[in-house]
Amino acid sequence: MVVYSPHKVIIFGEHAVVHGYPALSATVDLFAKIYLIPSRSGLQYTPFVQRTLAYLGLKNIYVKVETNVPSGSGLGTSSMIIAGILMSERNYTKEQLANEAFNIEYETQGLGSPIDTSTISAGGFVLTNGNEGIPLWKIEKNGITWNFSSIPTRNMGLVVVYSGSKGSTREQVAKVRKFYERGSFAKDIMKRIGNITQEGVKAVTKGDNAKVGELMNENHSELKVFGISTEQIEKIVSIGREYGYGAKLTGAGGGGAVIIIPREKEKLLKKLKELNVMVFDTSTTSAGIFKRSE
Repeated sequence: MVVYSPHKVIIFGEHAVVHGYPALSATVDLFAKIYLIPSRSGLQYTPFVQRTLAYLGLKNIYVKVETNVPSGSGLGTSSMIIAGILMSERNYTKEQLANEAFNIEYETQGLGSPIDTSTISAGGFVLTNGNEGIPLWKIEKNGITWNFSSIPTRNMGLVVVYSGSKGSTREQVAKVRKFYERGSFAKDIMKRIGNITQEGVKAVTKGDNAKVGELMNENHSELKVFGISTEQIEKIVSIGREYGYGAKLTGAGGGGAVIIIPREKEKLLKKLKELNVMVFDTSTTSAGIFKRSE
């Protein structure tokens, strides 16, 4: 059996979601194929892969991941692989998979939210801690509760751009947490991001790309205050705003990827090519993780 695991983007609300505020995420039509292959050495150098195999009691197994998307891109690679390994060996409901994959990821990183594992498990647009959509499940950790719901709507075209440098989720989440714990300033920013998310859900549901893009721009500006953008990300965002409806970093930041809603796609792709960055012309998808025989 081969597991097909989707990458995901956060459209609104990264970092705020860690502290219980709303966020909107979606799976994108960029799937990895995950195989478990018998191996004499079974050597795995990634901590979350080691922990997942140990959780399943597997030894002498090599995890092969086929994807064009670099790790550390902010597109949910660790969650995608953890869920893929689990699903290779056992049968889960979507809720069970979201919970178990998050527990393993949290134990490895020591922080974070279950938005990635829930999005990859559910597929489509997933709202965290909002009032819209069809209820999915809730996950609790250290006194914080995340409620998930599915937002049924049409898929949205996206250009996903890898900035060329990896972002560390652990480092960036810890950095923002320090801001958050110092006082009300960061909490006010998180609240504004939460409000942007709620407004963004309505725009996504209506298929109003111009409004979605405008709100993405606002969300990015708020995130910049925490120092999680980079010079290269800002160059990409600037191009995205010129030839798209909106652009923002997606994921923890400090590197990683930018998402753009294209308006003049040919001009956008041509301009991005001049930056010598990795570009994925894709869209959201309603599909979540699945497995099938090959």
